[in-house]
Amino acid sequence: MNSPPVRFVIVFIVTGAITLFLNSRFNGEALMDTSWERLGYALWPILILSMLLATPRDSSVWRQIKQFGVWVVVFALLIGLYSYRNELGSVKNRFVAAIMPQSGFEEQPGTMSFYRSSDGHFHIEAKVNGHPVRFLVDTGATDVVIAPHLARALGFDAARLVFSKTYHTANGKGRGAPVRLDSFEVGDLRLEGLPASINGASMNESLLGMRFFNRLYGFQVQGDILRISWVEP
Repeated sequence: MNSPPVRFVIVFIVTGAITLFLNSRFNGEALMDTSWERLGYALWPILILSMLLATPRDSSVWRQIKQFGVWVVVFALLIGLYSYRNELGSVKNRFVAAIMPQSGFEEQPGTMSFYRSSDGHFHIEAKVNGHPVRFLVDTGATDVVIAPHLARALGFDAARLVFSKTYHTANGKGRGAPVRLDSFEVGDLRLEGLPASINGASMNESLLGMRFFNRLYGFQVQGDILRISWVEP
């Protein structure tokens, strides 16, 4: 009687050990639970079985062990990456924010940080009434001022706007139509009924003034980073 191939002996030992581990780890319920974490653990025997069976039949025992080791390292790296997915997500968000400063990044729940742009100013992209709008941060301004070309996209009828507000700017007097924004979102922050105005003259970018910042718990500028927070630390 021929002895069983080495690969099947290894498969039997490894899958048996992992099955015992899963049974003790999850009280025998690893295969009865549909959560992603437990499903991932339950798939280990299948993954190991597949990679061992993929080894050429004429491989020596030492070669099979080496190939098995390579697969173990690969899966360990994948599990490691999954384990640090939140940290890696934060790194990714910082990288994206460095390229597109207006997108910002979240350092901790209830806060957002924004890098200073190449023009020397801070910009914040918000979702206003469900529509993305890029704002120039202007803490010297009182209001949130919306560029007129965005009025229709935000749900305002330009023909019904009343430009009853007067602004005194460096370029002289300006007119604005008071409105209220149904929703104003930055990251996980959501404000409702935020007062704003539609500017009477064309402008390249909307302005984010103190009516927004006064609704926050706080904000600060440290070097080239603007941090806003809407919950108490």
